Amino acid sequence: MNSKANTNKLAYIGALPGSASAKKRDSDSWFTPPEYLASVKDVLGTIDLDPFSSETANEIVGAANIFTKENSAFENDWKVTENMKVFMNPPYSAGLCGHSVNRFIEQYQAGSFVEGIVLANNATDTKWFSALVACCNAICFTNHRISFWNADRKNVSGNTRGQAFFYFGEKRPRFKKVFAKHGFVMTPTK
Repeated sequence: MNSKANTNKLAYIGALPGSASAKKRDSDSWFTPPEYLASVKDVLGTIDLDPFSSETANEIVGAANIFTKENSAFENDWKVTENMKVFMNPPYSAGLCGHSVNRFIEQYQAGSFVEGIVLANNATDTKWFSALVACCNAICFTNHRISFWNADRKNVSGNTRGQAFFYFGEKRPRFKKVFAKHGFVMTPTK
């Protein structure tokens, strides 16, 4: 899989758009609310790595390790500990979602981590969505649109899509039990 991305266009969670004085909202600063992170941690036990994050986002996520714009997940090996567990809410600007998904799958297949969950839009018409479906062990399609947070922990308005949680690992029954409260869980046929 090709995981090359233009590093000049990287926009991680919490990154400021354009110049420091820009007033418009950063399209990548859509933080995962705590109730979903609680479900992620209920399944994974811990979040050892959040590969597309910021210090501000990690105040909510609580990952042991993060990659940021300055410490790129595209350029670094994800295996920072043994038996790692990863949570990823990928960036969407500048076409980065596809590159992020490819990198996640590449690192999972290389054995850099043993279990992970990806939160992404339910964009079933995209190549990256198909790639996630082809490799994951279970999917939860939310029965609502997630009300993401911004840096000041207020809801971001304008979410026009539903979301899906993709599970990678051996605990499908646990994932199904925990995530059933967020939507319906399916197991892809391979």
